[in-house]
Amino acid sequence: MPREKLEQEIRQFLSKRKVLVLCTSDKNNIPRATPMDFYIEKNASNYNIYVGPSPGRKVNNIKENPIISIGIYTPLDTGKIQGMQITATGTQRLIFLEKGDAEFQKAQRIVRGKRDLILKIIPEKIEFLDYDFVKEGYSRFQSIDL
Repeated sequence: MPREKLEQEIRQFLSKRKVLVLCTSDKNNIPRATPMDFYIEKNASNYNIYVGPSPGRKVNNIKENPIISIGIYTPLDTGKIQGMQITATGTQRLIFLEKGDAEFQKAQRIVRGKRDLILKIIPEKIEFLDYDFVKEGYSRFQSIDL
């Protein structure tokens, strides 16, 4: 699939979803998967994802082991088979924002509700599975490195 079309499909998919599963691991590689609401910048040309995590194991895991995977999918009762996996690694792509940080106010306007902590996730890879792509002559699996 041409990159421009894939990017359009990714943005459309993300704009229609509200929940993701954030997968982290602690320093001993013990995994944790946490369903969370998420937000994206409207009309942006990036794929940045914002979540408002409560302090706890997932936050500690990311600080100790800054490697995450995100799963987002379309519920099966819709009759569609669609899912997305997003990968981000490193403190340059997993950015904790707190009150007083330069970017916090911008992020607070994106994320619903007052938050004390916001995690900005800058994806490095997006893998998208959509069986409808086959109807258009493309592979059902598409991937983009950012």
